[in-house]
Amino acid sequence: MLTSKGFKRMRYVDYLPIIEQQAMELFGEDANLSERTPLGKFIRLQAYQRAEDNEEAEMLYNSRFVDTSEGIMLEQNVTRALISRKEWRKATGEVTFHLNRNVKVPIGSIVQTKYDVKFQTTEEVHAFDEGEYTVGIEALEYGALGNVEAGEISIIGNPMPGIHSVTNVLPLRDGQDEETDEELRKRYYESLGKLGNRRVESIKAKVLDEVDGVRSCVVIENDTIQEDADGRPPKSFETILLGGEPEEIAQKIFEAKPAGIQAYGSIVKDVNDSHGMVHKIGFTYATVVPVYVKVYVKKTKDYPINGDDQIKEQVVKYIGGTYENELHGGVGMSENVIVSRCESRMFVVDGVKDVRVELSTDGTAFKNENVLIAFPQVAETDTSKIEVLELV
Repeated sequence: MLTSKGFKRMRYVDYLPIIEQQAMELFGEDANLSERTPLGKFIRLQAYQRAEDNEEAEMLYNSRFVDTSEGIMLEQNVTRALISRKEWRKATGEVTFHLNRNVKVPIGSIVQTKYDVKFQTTEEVHAFDEGEYTVGIEALEYGALGNVEAGEISIIGNPMPGIHSVTNVLPLRDGQDEETDEELRKRYYESLGKLGNRRVESIKAKVLDEVDGVRSCVVIENDTIQEDADGRPPKSFETILLGGEPEEIAQKIFEAKPAGIQAYGSIVKDVNDSHGMVHKIGFTYATVVPVYVKVYVKKTKDYPINGDDQIKEQVVKYIGGTYENELHGGVGMSENVIVSRCESRMFVVDGVKDVRVELSTDGTAFKNENVLIAFPQVAETDTSKIEVLELV
């Protein structure tokens, strides 16, 4: 139940005497409520079920806060700081082969360290003359396991005539484990500390928390006595956001903004204070960059019937947009869409053996490359812009 100090969960031992008292009021003081009677057993089942329901209600209450939420609810809570959970990512880099003349090293050739950390080549190399040839590689497994020091890759997994040696001249550093809840919380609070200005954070939190449909928000303050390079007046701030009704946005900005500081923006709305005075409140909508996605999937027998729908859901959750009438914050304001991060999310779907993602901003030219998002822009997609295809 809710108290002035928050949610206090009632347990089985709390519910049991309450239900027993209700039973005696209904059936009489002499009713046999022992655990061996049908009535006693029923009462205990009810107490147990109510305790379980109360535990779930407590979890729902706690899901509203960064400190007590977990999993997807924590991810949604930290979007107020434009933060998303770091996903699994494979380490990538280059290795150098010493090859004889006319030797070919095909795509997918295995190289590894003496600790059995394996990588595969991502391109074919054909040695027209004897010498050293450099090719790209990626780790076979996702995670920081693939981060190795220079020179540690020295074993050829599938030896063939004409390959003398292999090594990585440079270290591999971009392999990444999925961020834990604890790490995500820490990064969230570090980001708040870097912002420094509590006024800016309070405006952003007010808009994100209390205006329906707002997916992303950034507040930029000009606290100097001169106009800044982007035309913001002195002693002003600009709220840049995606989504939400303009009247509601202006109202919440007015409620959170400090006195004497101008709310600047390309859109200006009138807001009345408690005395009936009119205030001009400005803000700016971010420019939406539509992202079209082709997901090429190599499937196993475990791939579910609705696997394509699950793939599309993961894409929308990563990039941002609407899936089945639910808004997802995605990468956030002015954040690039990273191909490898999008690909890594596909492996949460059962039966995905391999995947390749191609992106486009016009629905025509698709590439296996990152989409760069400028300021103030926000990437957005939906199921109509996503196509799931067979990877051959």
